[in-house]
Amino acid sequence: MKIECLILLIGIKGIDNQSIALAKNLGFEFKKIKIEINPFLRTFPFFGHLFNNLGNNLKLIKKYNFKYLITTGKKLSGVSVALKKIYGEKIINIHLQKPNFYSKYFDILVTPEHDDFYRKNNIIKIIGSLVPFNEIEIKKKNPLIEKKFKYFKSPNVLVLLGGKSKRFTPTNTDYSKLLLDIKYAAKKISANVIICQSRRTPENILYLAEQIFSDFTSHFYISKKDEPNIYPSIIKICDYIVVTNDSVNMISETASTTKNLFLGYLNKEKSKLKSFHEKLLKYNSIKIFKNSFYNFKKIPLDNQKKLNKDFKLILKKLSK
Repeated sequence: MKIECLILLIGIKGIDNQSIALAKNLGFEFKKIKIEINPFLRTFPFFGHLFNNLGNNLKLIKKYNFKYLITTGKKLSGVSVALKKIYGEKIINIHLQKPNFYSKYFDILVTPEHDDFYRKNNIIKIIGSLVPFNEIEIKKKNPLIEKKFKYFKSPNVLVLLGGKSKRFTPTNTDYSKLLLDIKYAAKKISANVIICQSRRTPENILYLAEQIFSDFTSHFYISKKDEPNIYPSIIKICDYIVVTNDSVNMISETASTTKNLFLGYLNKEKSKLKSFHEKLLKYNSIKIFKNSFYNFKKIPLDNQKKLNKDFKLILKKLSK
């Protein structure tokens, strides 16, 4: 089957969505396939150039005649290199996120500015992460949202809760302080509150949130993992968004919308993400949450123009 672009997935939503977002941003017609990564190659991706046979994965991939290959994350970096070694100039492989090793077998690398990874040629730097949806998709009619939230009249506050990361493990106290401040700020403007969790949000925090908002007089809803996912469609009915400081993806996604966005700190940010937050603050794409909600002249985050411009320049170099 002939297809312009092949995307390799591994079943992790955040990583897979980045690959899909990259293909959408570049305007590719694409096919997605999920693969199983060789345990050795997953642990030691820098040996990718030595793999000439990827087993059943290669049989699956060879069903498609493609020009571009898109992969994301450390786990798939070795697979991308292995396929480039096998296919050579027949394909252009594009890898998103820092691969943790240098290789001539990456045609194009797309990495966040806050990642400390540089090479001389064929690298595209973006702010934060790419977004797999746009404003038009958010505004589409969604029967689930309309039915479940028919009594949630404006103003509505959406809270996106993250969780444990390599940098920090939030405590119950950290969550409680932020949630109490949000409750207080929402009360001041008689707003309803909708809380969405991420896959890293501890289960006990949902119970904690329910207790904190038990006497909340406006409408309150908290998403459950066994219920249909309401994000990102829920953004449509919200006036204000609070997102915790730990998630680059959730911050980037909501920063790309026109909604008033506030950064809720679970901890003092000392890592490389600090520069990412500061850039969004400088561009007026986000405000720091300080116990109040208000409208501001937000400038949505937009990586697409630079991404496409740099991509075309690199393609010209590769074609010479």
